[in-house]
This record gives sequence, structure tokens and C-alpha cells, in this order.
Amino acid sequence: MVGKVDYSSVPTTVDLENNTNQKKYTINQPNHKGLVISRPLCALMAVGALLMALLAGLVVFFLVPRYCDGQTAPEAITEPRTPKNLAINGVVDGEVDERLPRSLEPTLYSIRIRPDFQNSSTSGTITMALHVLEETDEIIFHVRSITISPQSVVVKSKEPNSSPIPVKGQDYLKGDRYRIKLESKMEKKKLYDLDLEFEGELNGHLQGFYKSRYHDQAGHERVIASTQFSPTDARRAFPCFDEPSFKANFAISLARPRDMTTLANMPLANSSKLGNNSDWFWDSYPPTPKISTYLVAFMVSDLKPGSSSDASIKVWSRQSLLSQTSYAAQLAPKILRYFESYFDIKFPLPKIDVVAVPEFGFSAMENWGLITFRESSLLFDPIESTNDDKRTIATVLSHEIARQWFGNLVTPKWWDDLWLKEGFATYMEYKGVDYAQPTWRIEDEFLPCETERAMAADALASSRPISFEVKNSRQIRQTFDDISYAKGASIIRMMNHFLGEETFKKGLINFLRKFNNSNADRNDLFASLTEEAHKSEILLKNETVKDIMTTWTERAGFPVVHCMADYEKNKLHIFQRRFYLTDKEEKSTWWIPLSFTAFSPNGTNFSNTKPQFWLRGEYEIEESVDLTEWYLLNIDKTGYFIVNYDEKNWLSLVDHVMDLPPSVRAQLIADSTELARANLLSYHVPLKLIAKMAVLDEGIMFVPTWVALEKLKFLSDILSATPAFGLFEEYHRAIFKTTYERVTFEDPVDDYITRRIRSTVLEWSCRSPDSRCAHESRTRFRQWMITGAKIAPNLREIVYCTAIREGGEIEWDFAYRKYLEVETPSEKNMLLDALGCTRLRWLLSRYLGKLTNDTSIRIQDADRVFESVARNKIGTNIAFDFLRKNWNELLSHYGDGFNIVAKMIKSLAAQMSTEFQLSELKRFRDNIKENISTTSSAFDNAIETVKANVEWMEKNYHQVEQWLQKYKDHFDYIQ
Repeated sequence: MVGKVDYSSVPTTVDLENNTNQKKYTINQPNHKGLVISRPLCALMAVGALLMALLAGLVVFFLVPRYCDGQTAPEAITEPRTPKNLAINGVVDGEVDERLPRSLEPTLYSIRIRPDFQNSSTSGTITMALHVLEETDEIIFHVRSITISPQSVVVKSKEPNSSPIPVKGQDYLKGDRYRIKLESKMEKKKLYDLDLEFEGELNGHLQGFYKSRYHDQAGHERVIASTQFSPTDARRAFPCFDEPSFKANFAISLARPRDMTTLANMPLANSSKLGNNSDWFWDSYPPTPKISTYLVAFMVSDLKPGSSSDASIKVWSRQSLLSQTSYAAQLAPKILRYFESYFDIKFPLPKIDVVAVPEFGFSAMENWGLITFRESSLLFDPIESTNDDKRTIATVLSHEIARQWFGNLVTPKWWDDLWLKEGFATYMEYKGVDYAQPTWRIEDEFLPCETERAMAADALASSRPISFEVKNSRQIRQTFDDISYAKGASIIRMMNHFLGEETFKKGLINFLRKFNNSNADRNDLFASLTEEAHKSEILLKNETVKDIMTTWTERAGFPVVHCMADYEKNKLHIFQRRFYLTDKEEKSTWWIPLSFTAFSPNGTNFSNTKPQFWLRGEYEIEESVDLTEWYLLNIDKTGYFIVNYDEKNWLSLVDHVMDLPPSVRAQLIADSTELARANLLSYHVPLKLIAKMAVLDEGIMFVPTWVALEKLKFLSDILSATPAFGLFEEYHRAIFKTTYERVTFEDPVDDYITRRIRSTVLEWSCRSPDSRCAHESRTRFRQWMITGAKIAPNLREIVYCTAIREGGEIEWDFAYRKYLEVETPSEKNMLLDALGCTRLRWLLSRYLGKLTNDTSIRIQDADRVFESVARNKIGTNIAFDFLRKNWNELLSHYGDGFNIVAKMIKSLAAQMSTEFQLSELKRFRDNIKENISTTSSAFDNAIETVKANVEWMEKNYHQVEQWLQKYKDHFDYIQ
């Protein structure tokens, strides 16, 4: 058992930073000189200890049941150890291998399960049909928080008139495994049935088969039971072979009260009374197609279906929110039909139920035929919801529907290829939304949303390869991160562009058909794409997609491509190295596709993103090109890398920035700011580039403006406590002066992009407390408090945060009461974010306290609350201290299922930039290393991010301060 770490005597960051009386802190120092033990007393104590040990041994010898030969009784007779103890003692070791032997494979599960809402428990029976691949006398499968009745276990051959095989023993193993030892071996290629009874729990961690609560319109608490099995939590609901390669059919029967309904992967087959009890019924479902355990799903609830134009797709929610299901009901069929056409494979199940679950850990889960969502990711109120809410619903819905093919129809063999489903779903979600909402031009947002998000994590030395070995649940859970999702999507986008859309698409279709209803790994995908690439002569016969992509999937990080031009000889000297934010060098090499264009007086071609030349794993190459005014590599940043040019080309690109497409402007801003942050480029380039674009961009192009402001946020955060911060504030207000003036609080019924621009710009124009924007926010919030005058939904995020930041306890309490009152999920999220904006430290502390002592904050929202405080410059140290003081309680309360505590750790790093903060973060990590749970990689990333911030202050601060001082009188017309 892991002991509780006591931090009661450890000074907090606030204690140390506010140590005005110069008190010296000593950790665990006794008040007196200490306890002295004499030698005779010490010897007497040692003898006593030996006698106690001998007595314990005798008790064990005589009380444990034994046979004549002296062996202990088989555990089939004694009661097996409880899995709860095992979960504490066994899973602590991060090296425990949970993978099962390959001697057996399940073919059909017949499951009957009954939830007990009053006692938060379940009871059930299961029959597993097993196919023997290799002769064995053991059956090993997964369970967690489940008790199996040893007397109920029966193993029997499917052959007629066969007798059960006697059970020799049963025990729980480390790694969530249960072993049944048989008296004789099961024969190879034969079929057997395993029958058993079990009891489980309806837990409160939103994992496995869990209990969810909500309040109806009358204020009555309602309870439902739902599932979340990905990645390794089906074992919490029923005994199973809980690995993706063990695909099987599942026939499920659920017990329900009369006033509730059930849902499962397949349509309902029949209902019957549960014995003579007229208040309970069994709902039975036909067998599913072959699927992995993590895609099985079922529910017992009082949720209702909304209206739908497509009979095969129903959208469910609680009764009071049914009107908010219409948008998803309209969108889902469009996206589903698009992917059926794109993949040229019909959706194979007879129905899809799309369900808004009141409490849900992920944004959504792609269970085959029963897709479950967090309410804020599915429900749209035409009056109360925002433009961003609509975007979230569309992208998450598209993501989950895309996974019905990439993940469900064809499933990764193991979790080391998680990106095969998550990366593809992330990439394909943009295609699905672009089809359903073409005016949004959402594919333009891929760069800031995915590529930049991936690179932020991948620029750290602590980053990991996309594909790497994982052995157990703890390691698997940590792979659900920006590397699997965003980097996975980014390298898939790169493949699309170097292969071309048609070749890429044909390769995908062949891959899906070949491994239909089966499992595959990355090499299977690469082989299908290579076959098409050779047919279309995209790649040379001696080149394969595997050759190219192995350098991207099995190596952490990404390259920076340095390009030096010889303008007299029209040659480019190109070399690569791994990009790091910290002061570190590594000569890793990748296969890099290099698209190229250059200025032409007859019109520059920005549309050809296929590579004109390659770095084929070489460190450097030289290419002949035509050079005039400027040149550009990696058009639209379709390749997953950064480009650094010679100084002459950088300055020429800055001068011609408004001649470039908006996507290229965004690319140059993103690359130059990161290069400067890593001390590979003078800050003169990005600061001048952003200033020039901001002043001359009369149309306020959304994506480059968004990227510019996102990149400036790093400077704002790191300079916030320095003398240069005032200069930085003058800089952004001067260059975006016209933008801030043109974007007002008026919110007519504009198009998607205009509203995205408005929310992005207003967030920055409200930063200053004496700005017109901040004054307008306070006024509107006050009117809401006094008269109830509603604030337009698309303005609420800015108004709420600004008014609470500039207000006091009255504003904070009013917003918190509204959070408790409102029912719209997206409105609740906005209020949770805004409550962390206050500048009052005691309010921030009170807010964080609700995570451990107040049920008003749901488990699914805990990281949101913590992050809202941590990203507040005043709240960072308060959040860190709260995490240290409540570490064990947070781990216990929030579990390890959704990386909630890991997200808390990561959110701290942006505002930390001192050696003291870095040492405190490291010290905390070391203190809890025996109870670090699934947060080890989060600590590594956070520590390295803070280290990079510290290095930035040492190497770049004075450069930026001097530049801002030099140009402060003419930011808006820098030459």
C-alpha cells in the first residue's frame, strides 16, 4: 500500500515568496533534542520483535487449511483475494505487463448484467466461448474491481456429451488478471465455454460501468448507469480479454427498472420480465459484429430520443434538453453519408444511437452503434449556445463518426498504434465538417489547431515517439495525448500531400477492405499506401511509405530545416536537425518532403504542395532553383517541420507578407516565433512580421490573426512580471489599434468566420482595465446582475472573464450562483472558466477548494476549474500549492481514467519562469514519485517547459526588451 505523503510541514510557494520576516523554514524538525534510547532497552525491543514474528508464523502454520502433503488448499476452495487490494498493490509498479497469453481467443460473450442503483453495485453472469489456439491448462483474462464467485466457474468443451473440466485453482494476478487453473489441458483447435458469475460496482470515476447523476426540471435527482470502456475499462464491467486484438461477438442482456430504458451497440431484440418481479425487465440484444472490448457499450437510463430526419440515427438526452439535440441530428447523417462515400464502405451496423451523457470523462466515445458524448460536446441551444459551441459539436461528431471506420471496422492490434485511430479521426474530422459546413473553411484551421498543438509538445526533449511499447493501463492512458491525436493527424496530412489525394484515398480504401472486421498495425497501412504509390508512380520502386514514415512514427520530435541560399549561383543549401525549445542539439534525420515556390512576376504558385525535392534521411542536400525576390519551402506547412531561412530571405518575406496567402502568413508567423523562442532566429523577424501584417491587414484575416495572437500570448505570459511588460502592452495595442477599433461588441447574425474573428480579437482588446472593451464588459455584466439583461452568447466568454477579473466578491458570487442555476452545458463551461479570472487570491483558493469539498463541481469539469486558476497569472502559485497539499485526495477522487490530474500539472507550466519555481516543481515530483499514478509524462513535460522558460529569460529577455524599447515610438510603422 502506498503511504500518504504528509505536506503539512512543508512551506508552500506562497509562504516562501511572502516570507517578509525572513523566517527560516526547516522541514520535519523536532521541537526538542529528540528521543534517546539506551542500549539495554534497544536489545530488549529487538528480542520482543523476534518473539512476535515467531508467534505470527505459528498462527499462520496452524490456521491456514492444508492437505496431507503439506500444500495449501487450492484457491478454488478458499476465497480469492479481492481485486481492490490488488489494484492498490499490483498496479503501483509501472512495469507490470498486463498483456494476456495468446493460447486462447474469445469468439462470443453472452453477458447478463443487472445494476443495483441503491448499493452502487452490479451482478451478472457471463459465458465466454473460447477457441484454443495452443494447448493449455490455464485461462487468464482481465478483471478489475470485480469479484468472481469461485464456485460458479465451469469450463466445458462444446462437443456433445462432454463433462466439465475440473478446476484446480483460481487466483488474481498482478496486472488486473484472473487465472483459472484446470486439472487437464484444453485441446488445440477445439471450442470451449467458460461460465461464471460475478459482482462488480457502479463506480463514481466515470470508468467501466458507472453511475451518473443529474437533476430534472423539478429539482429531483435522477440516476442512470452508462459505460466508458476505452482504453482498458471493460474489465471493470465484466470479465473479458480486454485487449483490442481479441475481437469477438457480444450478446448482451441488461436488467432495468420498469421506468427506464436500455441501449446497447445493437438494436433491441426483445424484453421479458425479470422472474416474477413486475418492476424489473430483461432487455436482450442480438450479437454484435466482431468488435474489441473497448467498443462495447450499454446504458440503463431515463434519457429520451429527440426527433430525427434519419430513422437509423437517434440523438438522446435528458428530457429537459431534447430541444438541443436538433443540430446534431441534422449534422450526423450528412457526415455519416460523406464518410460512407469517401471510404466507399457502407456503415455496417443497422443503427447509431448518439447519446448526451450527463457525466462523461472524455469529449466523446466512438462505441460502435452507440456513440456517447459529454453534453457540452453534443447539445446546441440556438438561443444560448455560441459559435464556438457549434464548431465543437461539429468537429467532435465528425471525429467520432470517422472512427466508425478507422478504429471500429479496422482496429489497431495494440495500443502502441493508438494514432492509427486517433490521428486519422482527428485528420478526417476536418474533411467531414468541411463537407457539412463548407462556408466555415475549417481546413484552414488545421495549422493552429493541430500542427501547432502537436509541435508545442513535440519540441520538448521529454516528448515520445508516436509509436512505442506500452504494457499496462497506466502507460496506455498516458498515450491519449497531443502526440497521438494532433501529431498523428499532422503526419497523416503530410502523407496525403506527398502522395496526393487520389493515391492516398485509394490506399486507405484498400487498407480498410483488406482488414475489414480485423486488426492492423502501421506497417499494414504503409504497405497499402505503398502499393498505390507505386501504381501511380508517386514513389520510386525502391522507396516505400514505411521507409519515409518510420522516421516520423518511431522517433520523437520533429526537424527544423535550415535553408541557406546562394543567390549568385541559384542554389539552396538545405540541412536538418531536431528542433528543441531548450538548449540542446541532436543530429537526428528524417525523410522530409520539400515543396517549394518562389516569387514570380507572372504570379507565384502556392497551390502545389507536392515535394519538388526530398531529404531522404540525409543530413544535408544542395538543390538548384530560380531565386529572385524571395522563396518558400513547405507551402502551407503541409509537412510536419519548421523552416529557418537565411536572413535576407526572412526580411524579404517580411517585406512581402501581404503578397502572400493568409495560410502562408500564418505559417511564417508560427515558424518565426518558435525559432526565435528557441534562440535560432532574432526576435526582430517575428515581431516585425506580426506588426507589419497587423497594421496592413484591413480585412482582418482570421487564421493569421489568430496565430499571431496565440504566439504573442507566450510573450505576454513570460513578460508579465518583468519591466518589459508595459512595452509589450504598448506594442500589441499599437499594431492592432485599427483591429481593436473595428471589432466591437455588436453581435449581429454574422457568418462563422466573422464571429471567430470577433471573439479572438475582443479577448485581447479587453486585456487593459482602462480599455473601452473592459469598460463595456463591466457595464454589460452589471446590467445582467441588476436588470437581468442577457448578454449575447458569443460575447459572454469575454464579458464574464473581464468583469470578474475587474470586479470583486459580488461579481464572483453572482457568476457562481448562475453556474448552479443554468442548465445549458456550454453556459456552465463558460462560467467555470470565468470564475478563475478573478484577481482576488482568497476567491481563487475558495474556488479550488470546491474540487475536494463540494459536489457542485463534477469530476468531468475538475481540470477545467484548475486550469482556469492556473492560467491566471495571480493564480498559478495558488494552484500549485493546492495540488501539493491535496495530491493524494485528488488522485483518489478523480482516478486515473481521463488524465485529469495530469492536465492540472501541465496547466501550471505556462506561467512559471524562475529557477525557484523549476526547483519546486522538481522537488514535488520527486516527493510523490511512489504515488505518481498516470502523471509521470505530464511532470516531465511541465518541468521541461518551465526549464525552457527559464532559459528564455536568460537568453532572450534582454533582446526582446531592447527591441521593444527601440521601436516603442513607431510600432505601427516599423520599417
